[in-house]
Amino acid sequence: MSEINKTNLRLIDTTILLVFLGVMRHRKATLVAQEMGLTQPAVSHAVKRLRLIYGDPLFLRRAHGLEPTARAKELEPRIQEVVHSLTGTLANVNVFDPENADYTFRIAAFDYEQTSVIQEMISSVRQSTPNIRFQVFPFYNDQAITALDRGQIDLAIGYFGNLFDRIDVENAELLYRDNYVAVGRKEHPIFKNDIDLECFASADHLLVSPHGASRSMVDDALNLRGLKRSIKISIPSLLSALSIVERSDLIVTIPSRVARSQKSRFEITYGSLPKEIMKFDIYSVRHRRNQHSPAINWVVSELKKNLTRSH
Repeated sequence: MSEINKTNLRLIDTTILLVFLGVMRHRKATLVAQEMGLTQPAVSHAVKRLRLIYGDPLFLRRAHGLEPTARAKELEPRIQEVVHSLTGTLANVNVFDPENADYTFRIAAFDYEQTSVIQEMISSVRQSTPNIRFQVFPFYNDQAITALDRGQIDLAIGYFGNLFDRIDVENAELLYRDNYVAVGRKEHPIFKNDIDLECFASADHLLVSPHGASRSMVDDALNLRGLKRSIKISIPSLLSALSIVERSDLIVTIPSRVARSQKSRFEITYGSLPKEIMKFDIYSVRHRRNQHSPAINWVVSELKKNLTRSH
């Protein structure tokens, strides 16, 4: 853009554009002044600024009023388009229209949430939102919060435990509360009776761990009661974990919602754990830059809606 164009652009404001369209419509400065609530000198001043910017008289004085020049007639549709576009930025600023929107949501979710929460939502919204896309990233826990901070994702879903010192509370929404269950092959002897802590701790365990951790909140709960479980295998993928336990005597501890969603896909069963194994909360977390985003509000509402429906 040339320096001359930059200078002229700085002289333009919405008032003079509206004055231009008003004069094109009414052909009289007095009528434009009345319509816009301006004084007639203010309208005349706006027309002078327009003439300076565009280097053209724009409106010629005639007995019947102001007659547009050829240049004014050429500018009218282009200025109408500019004003229409500006008006569009103000209308329905808090509304997201998913059926007509062309939008990509970037969401962080671990295996647990991918195979239950995300899967349920996408199945529900796909038919009615053809131009909505989802990019799901396997970021977990503090990795997801870091991705939010860096603008790599729009929303993080999961259990964030002691990470709330890094999260603005007003930007975290509780999606649901869940509990862990023990999962194993259908004929596993551990499911013949109610599972107590000692029985649970003495079993051979598989741990789903995305980053190779050797313990989880379950181990912390056992440790408080002087117990320790034997973890034979640690694996990063939930689906791989379930394919292993359905063919072995290992058990895996996963959220109950996930166990229910995967029971029909694998030859597995599951049982409740003692109350000492704590419940946990799953949150959706956004960055404060998206605190008032209509699009993020919509996707969170869809998450909640589908979670309620599938509960």
